[in-house]
Amino acid sequence: MYLIPLLLAATLAKADVPRVQPAELRAMMQKGEAVAVDVRASVPYELGHITGAVWMPLGLLRQRAGELPEEKLIVSYCTCKAEETSLEGALMLANELGFPRVAVLHGGYPAWKEAGFPVEEQRTVLFNEEQVEPAASGGRLRPPAAVSCDRNELTSYAGRVTHYKRVKDKTTVVMNTSADTVETLSIRHTGTDDPSRFYLIDGTPFTPSDWNRIESKKGVLRPDMSAVAWVCSNGVTIVDWRPGTAFTGAE
Repeated sequence: MYLIPLLLAATLAKADVPRVQPAELRAMMQKGEAVAVDVRASVPYELGHITGAVWMPLGLLRQRAGELPEEKLIVSYCTCKAEETSLEGALMLANELGFPRVAVLHGGYPAWKEAGFPVEEQRTVLFNEEQVEPAASGGRLRPPAAVSCDRNELTSYAGRVTHYKRVKDKTTVVMNTSADTVETLSIRHTGTDDPSRFYLIDGTPFTPSDWNRIESKKGVLRPDMSAVAWVCSNGVTIVDWRPGTAFTGAE
């Protein structure tokens, strides 16, 4: 018995939105009692999502909400540290669009995948830097939560990394992008040779154990490594490492 309250005719605050565990969501999906809604942008969705989930990025939620069944529990999910994007989606569904039963997936997609539940992954992703998405992403591909600058001051690149140098105070990354350009990125980390606070991996926070996934030894990148880079106009750069992923430009 899952203690998911009916949220009827009430204005919800963030604290009021129920969280469900991956095992709970899986059981409810198998019974046809819940729908998982992926509110992330297209690239992270294509790289990996819950099998059977509905892809409905935050910027399209208002115009596509009519596709969701009101009689079922709608569980939004993302890859944010504290479910920020999925919470925003759940609140929109409940407060603005009148859905009576909403929740968010505790731990998001990483928790679902870690639990060993079914996922669908695409390891070759179409990434077009010029492609825009609706208002919530400010006319650009929605960046990860780790990127703090305004969307209008942000540039994104995706592609294969051809040069990598990590030393004290600075890391340099050279990337052949999917738009057939060569971009040189500099990450400043004064007083240390550890830039990991500026790193993600597959869209999730970078941990000490992830060094072995991107470097063969300290400061030496593994071959055929790809990444998505988010560069703010103030020079702050976030690199989202994507081992085993190939990016191609739009045709």
